[in-house]
Amino acid sequence: MFKNYLITALRALQKSKISTAINVSGLAIGMACCLIIYIYIKNELSYDSFHSKADNIFRFYTIDEALGVTSNSVGITEPRMPAAAKEEIPEILNTTRMLNQGRLRMEIGDKFVYTENAKSVESTFFEIFDYKLLDPQAAKTFNYPRKAILTESMAEKIFKGDKAVGSVISINEQDWEVVGLMEDNTHHSHLKLDLLLSLYPAQADSSIAQYLDSWQGLGMVGYAELNDAASESLVEAKLKDLALKNEAPEFWIPQLQPLKSIHLKSSGILFDGYNENKGDIAYVYSLSAVALFVLLIAAFNFMNLSTAQSSSRAREVGVRKVLGAFRYDLIRQHLGESLLISIISALIAVLLVLIIAPRINLGIQTSIYDFIFNNPDIYLTIMAATLIIGLLAGLYPAFVLSRFEAVAILRGKFQTGKRGVALRKMLVVAQFAASITMIIGTIFIYRQIKFIKNKSLGFNKEQVVTFAMNDPAMTENMITFRDRLQEYDAVEAASTSSNMPGRTFGRTGITPEGAPEEEQNWIVSALSFDENYLKVMGLEMVAGRFYSPESGTDQQEGIIVNEALVSQVGWEDAIGKKLIFGNDSERTIIGVIKDFHFASMRHQIEPLIMFFNPGASSNLSLRLKGDIPTAMDKIEEEWNSIYADYPFDYKFFDQEFDNLYRSDENFSLLMANFTWLAIFIACLGLFGLSAHTAEQRRKEIGVRKVMGSSVYQIVMLLSKEFVFLIVMATSLAWPLAYFAVMSWLSDFQYRIDLLSWQNLMIFVVSGFLALLIGLLTVSYQSISAALINPVKSLRSE
Repeated sequence: MFKNYLITALRALQKSKISTAINVSGLAIGMACCLIIYIYIKNELSYDSFHSKADNIFRFYTIDEALGVTSNSVGITEPRMPAAAKEEIPEILNTTRMLNQGRLRMEIGDKFVYTENAKSVESTFFEIFDYKLLDPQAAKTFNYPRKAILTESMAEKIFKGDKAVGSVISINEQDWEVVGLMEDNTHHSHLKLDLLLSLYPAQADSSIAQYLDSWQGLGMVGYAELNDAASESLVEAKLKDLALKNEAPEFWIPQLQPLKSIHLKSSGILFDGYNENKGDIAYVYSLSAVALFVLLIAAFNFMNLSTAQSSSRAREVGVRKVLGAFRYDLIRQHLGESLLISIISALIAVLLVLIIAPRINLGIQTSIYDFIFNNPDIYLTIMAATLIIGLLAGLYPAFVLSRFEAVAILRGKFQTGKRGVALRKMLVVAQFAASITMIIGTIFIYRQIKFIKNKSLGFNKEQVVTFAMNDPAMTENMITFRDRLQEYDAVEAASTSSNMPGRTFGRTGITPEGAPEEEQNWIVSALSFDENYLKVMGLEMVAGRFYSPESGTDQQEGIIVNEALVSQVGWEDAIGKKLIFGNDSERTIIGVIKDFHFASMRHQIEPLIMFFNPGASSNLSLRLKGDIPTAMDKIEEEWNSIYADYPFDYKFFDQEFDNLYRSDENFSLLMANFTWLAIFIACLGLFGLSAHTAEQRRKEIGVRKVMGSSVYQIVMLLSKEFVFLIVMATSLAWPLAYFAVMSWLSDFQYRIDLLSWQNLMIFVVSGFLALLIGLLTVSYQSISAALINPVKSLRSE
């Protein structure tokens, strides 16, 4: 029986080659798109899930409600908070603290190696997280000072196969004993690790010991293991009470963030540079919607053509009924055909993914083959989707065809039902509404990315080169290196600074002169630099003057602020006003600098104070002119003469700053590609439907031509129905696209105006674009039908 069904299904598919090709290609492309998006989303959701206690692990973070702070979520807490929380809150089983050290220079004898992802951690780090130590006992040694654990790859890089455990490495002129090795992590984690240092102060490290017991600043990374994840809200309330009990500022609100949410739900959180490869849950939601749209468009194609072909297969049904076929036999037959097309499409889709996915950056750490076949839920999902699409797409046609009366069909009195026609129209409208929504969304995403990249930043990022000077030995000679470089014609200016735009600036507390008692808790961003920073970065003064080395009091008494601080404090003239700091020292404002974006466009420009302090800087920046490669060669020569033991390592600042929007650009590209594929799939269905319509009205067209209708009139006759459907789809897509784009843009503090006339025209243009694509799709079939000799159409009459 099954063999007969299969043979009949294959014959039916072979008989309708065009429809079969359209159905298979449309479904295959749609399934492939969905599978690629599914792999991407699954990969993004997998971060930190490999830890056995992942569901009960939370990160400490803080909502900073102080005056002057607009981006008030920060991924750090008071240094004492995690340890105190473990001691005083019974719902917390364990906590651990961590300091991000980033890039460090390690010396081993006369050799040196840089580590990029060093962290200082407590011994409880290994109790909470599942990072595997080759010798688990090594974790206990972190209850002692100056102990280090290396990853296997870092140990190989340093010791080249020699024994690492027991060796001593020097970091910033301090000796650290290597007490263990850690397996390289092959799972996705928001933490990247290559060196772990014990966060346990030695007797000489009194300043670190005091810092670890402090409640008066934010700077510590902390994690907590709860006995029950459901107690999160209760613990947060107790954390707030604990902070107030220890006289922490009341405008710092302690919060907890689930470990599995850190990767995707931290786009608005600052001070989490240790959160590597930060994602965005908005992209996951958006791509999920795209996957759903693409799959629905492909499935609607299938259903549309299947219902449209029901009339052409009516005679087959009549004959089969006369020969004794029962209704359930016909239903099984047609559902089987639908499932067969779905299975063939799924196989082609998997093949397409295996070919295309390696060329797309999906962020997976293994090959696409291993990722698919080592995750049973992926191919179970493929099987389930294949079954559901096949059944749903074939359900309506199967029941419609099986209900036909054999006598009426064989007498030629069969007519297509109005419900079938209405369903086809609804599906066409839904397809194009989804396609138009995606067109509008893609265009606005592109325009927003272009807006933030072209918007005036308040500084000039072009032709600026930066050097990280974190090592104390490098800092000692930094001023000498700077001054030598300024003698070159190719170096327009050279400057030292504590930071650069795009990186997270530190914050400090101030009290503005004249502020009422209830407005004295101001937290502002802070930056220190030398007298050349203004020229290097192309910053602009709007009032007062810049720092001058000739003015002996500038470094101890002067301060420069930005326009945002002046505006928020409410001063009309800030020059000469005082700022009071936490140690009761005060500085006089000598200048106001024009606002510049020192964070991404997702964050509003915050109040900023700028110190003249060239000696306490870890960054060197150069503005170059003329031939850049030649200039870099000369700079390298100078570098080697001063820093012979350090590699010549630099960054072009424009590339570094543009990386802030790299994920947005990748998302824009993905959206564009999937949008055009969705439109292509929709057009495939429209092409098949118009071909079927032309075939159904072949004799009508012949009669009209005999009666004198022109080709233009016949083309318009066949096209007007589709034009009406696309217009309906456009009217549905506009509000849907508007609210979707508004939701996406809400993440940006600086964004395009959707209601400007240029942007409103995008809605109109997208409708005309969809209409043009639809007309081009159906015009081929319409023109072909109109050009057929009416004798051929009427020969059987």
